[in-house]
Amino acid sequence: MTKKAETSQAHRDTSLGGAAGRTAQDAIGRRLREFYDEVVNEPVPDDFMDLLSKLDRSDEENGNDSR
Repeated sequence: MTKKAETSQAHRDTSLGGAAGRTAQDAIGRRLREFYDEVVNEPVPDDFMDLLSKLDRSDEENGNDSR
């Protein structure tokens, strides 16, 4: 295979088409799901919970219960 053909084949293998592209997309998708799950499972900081409580109390006092 010529150098140009090898380069062209490598480009096709890493593009979003073809089996290699799907494999790369699958790996990226798995890593994004892992990252998302880590973030979702992190505890909410106390300061943020305090702020949410204050907002809820303020809404209740003003009769703005939007739930």
